[in-house]
Amino acid sequence: MRKLMTALIIMAIIFAGCSKKVENFKTEEQNGIKIYSNTETPNDPTAKLELKKLFTISSEAQTDTSAYLKRPITITADNNDNIYILDLMSMSAKKFDSSGNFVKSIGRMGQGPGELFYPSIMFIDKDTLNIMSAASRKLSKYDLDGNFYYEKMLTDQSQIQNSKISRDGQKMAAFVVKQIPKEGQQPDIDFALSIIEMSTLSQKSSLSSKILSIQDLMSGKIDFNDLVIPFIPGNEYVYVSENSDNQYRIFGYDYEGKKKAEIRKDYKMIRYENKEKEEYIASMKKMMQGGQQQEVKVGNFKKAIVTMHTDKYGRLLVYPNVDRNLDKEGVYLDIFKDGMFLNRVPYSIQEKGNTGLVGMFKAQEFFIGNRLYVLNGEELTLDVYDY
Repeated sequence: MRKLMTALIIMAIIFAGCSKKVENFKTEEQNGIKIYSNTETPNDPTAKLELKKLFTISSEAQTDTSAYLKRPITITADNNDNIYILDLMSMSAKKFDSSGNFVKSIGRMGQGPGELFYPSIMFIDKDTLNIMSAASRKLSKYDLDGNFYYEKMLTDQSQIQNSKISRDGQKMAAFVVKQIPKEGQQPDIDFALSIIEMSTLSQKSSLSSKILSIQDLMSGKIDFNDLVIPFIPGNEYVYVSENSDNQYRIFGYDYEGKKKAEIRKDYKMIRYENKEKEEYIASMKKMMQGGQQQEVKVGNFKKAIVTMHTDKYGRLLVYPNVDRNLDKEGVYLDIFKDGMFLNRVPYSIQEKGNTGLVGMFKAQEFFIGNRLYVLNGEELTLDVYDY
């Protein structure tokens, strides 16, 4: 009997050892914050993002000159997949139907009722198209057919940049730029990633803030990769990258500005190749100053995360930086759901050679409704995908 018991214990130990799995995902709570920890091993290798290109909108394909894109800066779409492209240089929004056919141009240059003066922000709230003109501090409202409703002057003098809307269309986050006066000197700049009150386009709460001097900004002493933090507003949280070169970490803030979640994933630091850094600096100089020789600061290592999105399946899509030597397939997306890393999938939207902010400037991606929209500011095109 003793031998039998000993044999059973040994077998149980062996079985337990053979069946033990590497823990790829765990959760815990610290000071009211949910912590989701992931390794590099996918928890659901079947998770995917399959893109089917539907059509491309370009000026070359248009017969109506009012449809031409001169400097498109952002897009939105309504519940019927009609597309609205905000164009800075023509100071108008171009409406296209769900198949990419031009419908009409909304607004025109000016400061009168329904006119736009260097517009910078556009979003749809219920059945109203809202366009904010940065130069005139005015929010113009139109119905979805482009008919002008009314306008309101904005009292907040801060500038809103790189605004993003949650998928439910009810929440906004953006970078807010404010001047801090200094007696006898140029003002400093408060550059803050913030939650925005949509009705007034004012700062509701700040998630991250940096004070910058104009001299440092203009002389190239500031690394823009340290300044422009990847973020995306979701329906529940605003997801914000830690923006680190040695940590893959994403924070989830509620819309009162309180940190509620943290997503972690194993990460190995990626060093810039010499040629890669040279290409990045040259591209940044070209984009910022039209080729003028302003200094561009860049660190030795890449940030872990380039940008983030949320999709129609309630997933968080994270575009990480890649090592050109190791990542032969080029660019990837990491798919998360409820804090769990599901899978890493190829993502051909961005070119492998794009580094850091360069890719973001060349092509902006918008996951709206059931589609992905890719706005190319260099080629003046909008590619539309189903997924």
